Amino acid sequence: MKETSDREKIIRLFEPFDNKIFSVKNRFVRAATWLGACEDATGRATPAAISRQAETASGGAGTVISEFSYISPEGKAVPRQWGLDRGEAVDDVRRLAGVIHGSGSKLVVQICHAGGARRADFSNGMPAYSPSGGEYPGSDMRSIMMTEEDIQKVRRDFAAAALRAREGGADGVEIHGAHGYLLTQFLSPLINRRSDRYGGCFENRLRLTREVYASVREAVGRDFSVWLKMSVTEGAEGGYGVDEGIEAALTLLRDGVNVIEVSSGTGYAAPEHIPSVVGISAGESEAPFAAYAAKIKARAPQDSLVTLTGGLRSLPVMAALLDDGAADLFGLSRPFNAEPDLVNRWAEDDARPSACISCNACFKTAAYGVVDCPIMRDRQEGDWDPL
Repeated sequence: MKETSDREKIIRLFEPFDNKIFSVKNRFVRAATWLGACEDATGRATPAAISRQAETASGGAGTVISEFSYISPEGKAVPRQWGLDRGEAVDDVRRLAGVIHGSGSKLVVQICHAGGARRADFSNGMPAYSPSGGEYPGSDMRSIMMTEEDIQKVRRDFAAAALRAREGGADGVEIHGAHGYLLTQFLSPLINRRSDRYGGCFENRLRLTREVYASVREAVGRDFSVWLKMSVTEGAEGGYGVDEGIEAALTLLRDGVNVIEVSSGTGYAAPEHIPSVVGISAGESEAPFAAYAAKIKARAPQDSLVTLTGGLRSLPVMAALLDDGAADLFGLSRPFNAEPDLVNRWAEDDARPSACISCNACFKTAAYGVVDCPIMRDRQEGDWDPL
């Protein structure tokens, strides 16, 4: 049998991909990235928020996962975050889907509840809720322990937000179960100290995530793509580890989730486990979470997909992971902050790795405007107003 050449492996990344429920023009995914460009008071998407996400689609990415959106006011995580908590948000999705579809790309809308991961300076007087109440790592707010009714409201709010995404013309919805937000908090034995059916053993700690998925699926139907982003390990002493994280991902895939997006860690994780690992460079330090994705992919149901996100910088690494069967799709965040047209550059035979140096300076720009790479890009570039 003829051995596939390195170039042929790379070409596969750019070829159309057809799955039973999700077809896309290539394997590159714009991973969800908070931009800080929405109206803070209402959560409505501004022209800047729309155009910044659309430029990655016009730059060649086959799939764009929207910046994370909150499903209820008490679930808001950060200032100027997109809100999918009211009917008017359908128009935001419609505008975003229109421009992304105009580039031949697909839109997946990410929906999230922050839980205890909130800060007092932008809480607008809304309390924070968490599995067990009390202090949350990195937050200056004391959270309230969720009641059974609070938990059921979360299920309803996720389902309603997912339906708004579908009604607006999105191609899928992604439940954010990673990075220390509410669903991670319930899975965490470090944060979740409940003694009812939502706490204690692994099955109980995973219960809310499974119920949220079931509610979302009921709302959007079987013919709509549902993704789930997971931190495969909490990355903190006393938290859940890789074995439980992998089993959680496989359980949700068996439940019917179409795509698992593999990430790692939380804001309070050890440095090697944080979602945006610093110091990544093309070659040996790339793809720090690839082993997790490979273990999930090896045991995943036949029609399900695995997206690997985190520290991807070069075509040869992604091509090798695809050829090895470690993942189906590849999510990039910071590289697209630096070069929104990165995929087009690669497609035009400029195969140099992403220019992103993984310094995380882009996220520091949120303090004064739209999240952007201050090193690579002129802030006056393009058709958007950064301030």
